Amino acid sequence: MTRASLDKQPHEVASMFDDVAANYDLTNDVLSLGQDRVWRKAVAKAVDARPAQKILDLAAGTATSSMPFAQAGAYVVPCDFSIGMLKVGKERTPWLPMTGGDATKLPFRDDVFDAVTISFGLRNVQDTDAALRELYRVTKPGG
Repeated sequence: MTRASLDKQPHEVASMFDDVAANYDLTNDVLSLGQDRVWRKAVAKAVDARPAQKILDLAAGTATSSMPFAQAGAYVVPCDFSIGMLKVGKERTPWLPMTGGDATKLPFRDDVFDAVTISFGLRNVQDTDAALRELYRVTKPGG
């Protein structure tokens, strides 16, 4: 198993998540005593997710964090740089448009999304300033 170091090399971080993808959600549930589910719902409520909105859920992993947006009727795009996590998510939620992407170089046009979220994934980004610029770039004005 590869361990991500503090210098946050993207290939190391992605590899680490690829290795734990199959058990990631269960581990989160156990370690947070189920609180992670409450947090995800709170984020969807804070975003005010609703039908006709386009939401980018960055660092979505297996797309568990995307589900409250989808359940609210929004069109949600789970995006992550760990292909292993996305594969596990696609097996569980084949209708979601899983997208591989790096937070510092997002594969989307400017001004596409009504809302963009990145929960705990920001801690794994090598260049947070570049990532925040990208999040702003793909968010519609007023989003």
